Amino acid sequence: MSEIINGITMQAINTPAEGMALLEKLVAAGRAEAVYSQLVAQGEYAAMTAAEVSITMGFGFGGGGEVQSAPAGESSEAANDKVTGGGGGGGGGVSMARPVAVVAIGPHGVRVEPVVDTTKIALAFFTTLITILTLLGQARRQAEQ
Repeated sequence: MSEIINGITMQAINTPAEGMALLEKLVAAGRAEAVYSQLVAQGEYAAMTAAEVSITMGFGFGGGGEVQSAPAGESSEAANDKVTGGGGGGGGGVSMARPVAVVAIGPHGVRVEPVVDTTKIALAFFTTLITILTLLGQARRQAEQ
């Protein structure tokens, strides 16, 4: 799984073919081989992990220009108005994966055990707590006025 994801690095894209090659690498991260690990067997038991894979891509481009007029006193045909400008573009993408479950297979059946991300839970708790305290403080100040 990580070999596919680690194989995608920041790089310049100069041709449509290079862009398609990068897009194929990003989409390859969502294949079944990236979502489910190889089955590991030990005695009567076997286990594998399941991962959540997300792919995000974006791009943009723009350009502009300006017509430089002829100096005062000259006709525009004689001065040959000049058009200047430029443009550019860019894009990017990222693939991320994280384990979400362990599938255990044994003599008593199949069990799916979730992988609990305690850091994510703690961050969500403290973010919610700070938001609630901030809103209560604002409501109290408005009530006093």
